[in-house]
Amino acid sequence: MTDDGGNPWRILQRETAFDCPYFQIWRDSVSHAGGTPRPYSSVRVKFFGVSVAAIDRSGKVPLVGQYRHVLDRYTWEIPGGGALAGSDPLVTAKAELREEIGCTAAHLLKIVEGAASPGTTDEFGAGFVAWDLEEGDPSPDPEEILSSRRVPFDEAVAMALRGEIGNMLGIAVLLGIQARMACGDLPEDLMALLRP
Repeated sequence: MTDDGGNPWRILQRETAFDCPYFQIWRDSVSHAGGTPRPYSSVRVKFFGVSVAAIDRSGKVPLVGQYRHVLDRYTWEIPGGGALAGSDPLVTAKAELREEIGCTAAHLLKIVEGAASPGTTDEFGAGFVAWDLEEGDPSPDPEEILSSRRVPFDEAVAMALRGEIGNMLGIAVLLGIQARMACGDLPEDLMALLRP
């Protein structure tokens, strides 16, 4: 293995075990650093996710609540959704703000970006903070039955730490904002909204 991040994996054989409009499952036979061949299955997504923490003029964060089929429970989340791989995450973030909470934002700043679970999936996510909001009416997707509430930023962070906000990307966005605020690494007008 090399210290420069060189690829120690060798793909000996690949097959698509499953394919649907949202993802594929690849079943590979691999060798790691010249070792014994072994199976390695992974999920290859056709969409990526975004999450957006919107900060309103009173410093509150709009949250959306919905029942998540895959988790089999109700969760609170910051606005977010998905788009086809290769799409612009910023465009998706703006669309999700309009759809889920009816807002447009004069300013959006990327806070985090990365892989969700790189050992099993190539799913990618990007998270933003939005402020200087113009309020409007939400227009959720037909299969979204959403509740909404607004909480102070500190409370949104506390909800994330208690597990009440169930989306890991959304949690990362809120904690990323908090960390950047502690370092003074956010625009001053946004900092003013976030200070209690």
